[in-house]
Amino acid sequence: MKYALFDYLTDKGINDFKIWTEKLQKTQRGKLNLRLDMLEQKGPDLFPQILTGTDTAGIQKLRVPGKIQLRPMLCKGPINVKTEFTLLIGAIEKQDKLQPKKADQIADRRKKDVITDEKRRIKHERIS
Repeated sequence: MKYALFDYLTDKGINDFKIWTEKLQKTQRGKLNLRLDMLEQKGPDLFPQILTGTDTAGIQKLRVPGKIQLRPMLCKGPINVKTEFTLLIGAIEKQDKLQPKKADQIADRRKKDVITDEKRRIKHERIS
């Protein structure tokens, strides 16, 4: 089964995840895209060290290794939790601390925005 990926849109219609991805180095984008491809194919069945929980219930982080540890925050659904994921915010981890701070809490607020208004997300835009 293939899972659908979506990107969160701000209240101004800006794809924040796309902008974050565009700022990454090409090798980082390649590693991120590889993980996103795996997420699309395997969904929640990814190895535990790849898709992990956070301190905020319902928010997960995708672990992308490298010199800079990418930790995009996402959720199942939230419209259809069985067939889709929404990428809510791009984050990195340095010395076991997330940047931006409280990224999981920001992601949770964004998840609630999508639940309230489905137009607050679009099909994932892949950046190579």
